[in-house]
Formats: sequence, C-alpha cells, structure tokens
Amino acid sequence: MSTVSTISEPGNEIPAPVRKNLLVDAWLVLFLAIAFGAALAFVHAKLSPIIQANIRNETLSLVPVLVGSPEEYDVKELSHVTPSGESISFFHVTDKSDKGLGWVIPASSIGFADRIQILVGLDESASKIMGIRVVDQKETPGLGNLISDPAFRDQFEDAPTSEPLTIVKTDPAHSHQIRAVTGATISSVTVANAVNQAVMDLRSYLAADPS
Repeated sequence: MSTVSTISEPGNEIPAPVRKNLLVDAWLVLFLAIAFGAALAFVHAKLSPIIQANIRNETLSLVPVLVGSPEEYDVKELSHVTPSGESISFFHVTDKSDKGLGWVIPASSIGFADRIQILVGLDESASKIMGIRVVDQKETPGLGNLISDPAFRDQFEDAPTSEPLTIVKTDPAHSHQIRAVTGATISSVTVANAVNQAVMDLRSYLAADPS
C-alpha cells in the first residue's frame, strides 16, 4: 500500500507579518467605507430640507407659467387621495373673478439614475397639456439631463390628453407621440409616464369633485 505525502514549499506560505498587514488593510477599507457612507447620509440629511425648500419655491414660481402666464391670478393648493390610496397635492389657478385658468400637478417617476420630479400644466378641462417643467433630476449629463431642455419639453405643449403619451425614437406621427432625447430613452419615457400619471390623478379628482 502506497501513501502520498505532500510537502509544502516554503515560498508558498504567506509570512505572518504580511498576513497581519493584509488583515489590517481589510479592516481599514471596511472602516473607511462605513465612515464615508455615514458622512454621505449626514450630508444628505442636512441638505434635504434645503433642496426640498428650493423645489417648493421653484414650483410656486412656475405655477402661473404653466397655465399661460396670466397677469392677474389666484392660486389654490388642493389635495386629493387617488383611487390607489396615494395622497397628492396640486394647484388650481383662477383669475380674479374665480374663473378657472388651469391646473398644475406635481408628478414624479424613477428615471435612469434617480427619481425625476416634474410639473405638468393642464387646461381647465384637463383635455390639453399646457406645458411641463422638470424641477429635479439627476440624469446623465449630456444625455438624460436634456429632458430639461426646451427642445424636449416643448413637444408636450398643446398635446391632447385623450390618449396616453408615448415616446418614439423617430419623428412623431401622431399628436400623442413625443420624440425621445437621443441616447436617453429611459429618461424620456419616465417623463412621459409622469405626465400620464398627472393627467389620471387630476381626472380622478375632477370625477370625485367636479365643482
């Protein structure tokens, strides 16, 4: 009966001091990762209220713009619980005689990089889009962030709401089609989906309280 014996070559073993240094380095990397994550969370917690306040101020400044920039107007902020149970807030713009001029609905959806927040302006009957604005996005510079540019957003003006908006990669053939930003289809679709959701949310409110 034969036996096989193994002989470890001296050069194959990691010296104890090296093993110790590797272990220290591993713990150091882990500690730095935790510290960096905690620092980011702290900064985000500190900046979040400021960011939200800025978005709020920008929203209020854009409300009249998205219903035709009337010279005199009043704005009422309303709230509504959608059929899905989500609580939303939006704005109704009227003239000084209380005649409705239109609606502005905040909406958001997850884009390529993060959540995209927009404002959607609709006419009084919610049958036509008067305009949109992107108020917060973190999409890829030079690609997805072009959803904020007039070349993209102006396509939504005067689009009817009789059909949901769809994104196409070529020249639109129908009034409910929007041409995507080149190289940023996901970001473009996200904006269209948010607009469609805003229309549905307002319609659910009008159906519940047509006055």
